[in-house]
Amino acid sequence: MLVVVWLAAACATTERTDIGTCATRPGANCAGNYMKGSRLAYSILSGAKLDFADLTKANLAWSSLAGARMRRAVLERANLVGAQLGYADLQGANLTGANLSGAILTYTNLYGAQVQGARFTDALYCRTIMPDGTVANPNC
Repeated sequence: MLVVVWLAAACATTERTDIGTCATRPGANCAGNYMKGSRLAYSILSGAKLDFADLTKANLAWSSLAGARMRRAVLERANLVGAQLGYADLQGANLTGANLSGAILTYTNLYGAQVQGARFTDALYCRTIMPDGTVANPNC
């Protein structure tokens, strides 16, 4: 029985990583946090609150950000290759130079986002609100 308790405790400690005062895990409230250059590839941050967070040059490749709220977050030159951004709210986010190649953008809100130099090669769009307010692939 002690082994089971020890394994459960070990799993609990590996499910999150602290960046400053923010425990990065599903549903985390990291709004406004400085997370510049963070290495968060393969993270599970679904439903996280990252409004106004500084994620400049962060590595979020293959991470789950489904349903995350990232309004006005700074994601300049961030690596979002293969990231799951379905239902994420990136309204007004700065994605300048970010790499979103292969990202899943179903029902994602990019309204007002800055996307100059961002790469969207092979990204999947389905009812995605684009920076100009148009809807990409509205009949998917």
